[in-house]
Amino acid sequence: MSSLRERMTKGLSITLSPEEEAAADSMRASTPITGPGQTMQIAALRRQLEEAKLTLTERDAEAEKRIKDLEEQLAHASTLEVPLSTLHEVPGRRRFMPPERYAELRENLRHQALTQPVVVQLRNDGEYEIVSGHHRTDAYRELGRETIRCVLQEGSSLEADDSAFFANLMQSDLTDYEKYVGLKRYQAHHAELTQSQIAEHVGISQPQVSALLSFERLPKEALSILETHKGILGARAATELVGLTEAGKGDAVVQAIQQVANQKLDQSQAVRFVRNADKPKVAKPTAATFKVKTGKSTWCDVRRAKNVMRIEFHSEETAEAVHEAIREHLEKLSQAK
Repeated sequence: MSSLRERMTKGLSITLSPEEEAAADSMRASTPITGPGQTMQIAALRRQLEEAKLTLTERDAEAEKRIKDLEEQLAHASTLEVPLSTLHEVPGRRRFMPPERYAELRENLRHQALTQPVVVQLRNDGEYEIVSGHHRTDAYRELGRETIRCVLQEGSSLEADDSAFFANLMQSDLTDYEKYVGLKRYQAHHAELTQSQIAEHVGISQPQVSALLSFERLPKEALSILETHKGILGARAATELVGLTEAGKGDAVVQAIQQVANQKLDQSQAVRFVRNADKPKVAKPTAATFKVKTGKSTWCDVRRAKNVMRIEFHSEETAEAVHEAIREHLEKLSQAK
């Protein structure tokens, strides 16, 4: 189908019935206050716009003006000022945001107007589920606001899930674990797609999809830790730990990830920890020590561990005095060998 502009340049025009004219004038005159009322208005505007496009017969400046007017009304009507009490979260759509980033967002919204509306979808009960914008909603609630500006998105719940996933996938601060969760959900909703087809749909490479989905093969205990600490493990380290898990080192993998969560290891150290988990530990050599005394006072302390000997004198003058004697004695020992 050609675009609206192309069709208009071919000499088309629009005709609206008297009833449609009256309905459009009525909707321009007043905006419904309630969410369902606004939704009905949006649907009516969309229907009129499509009917207007389909009934064009010749180029007409008045017709073009009418279409522009309807488009502007639709854009305006799609933006709602929604009570925060009517917004609901759907599990799986929220993306991770570090606490410091959230604090910055909240303080920015304390002093600045909202520049990016929250995307919502209408529920059967007339309230809304959040598609994207969870942290903006949280910030408004913490700031004591009562409403927030939203954009209404049409479609099924599955389409809303996919929309939220695609929007979040491109965020640079989205963790690899969250990308995995989103990909897994997308894969479950589109079981007919191969990994290569999923990669094409979401716009990343097939090796990236494979690496992200490798999280699924980590031990369940490890996934529980990652659910709480989403940003501690990247896909590359996860892939290596999956290989070690499948080599029979699952318990060590869980221990390593827990230590990463406790900030005792980083990702690279965690992988090394698991690789070395079944290697026998070499006992540290026990150091031999003794003291040389003069009377009741200690003249020097001697410590030896393997092939290293350390002599500590209790005064610098004594150390300087015996330095030459030690050298001569060591030279004699070396000649005796």
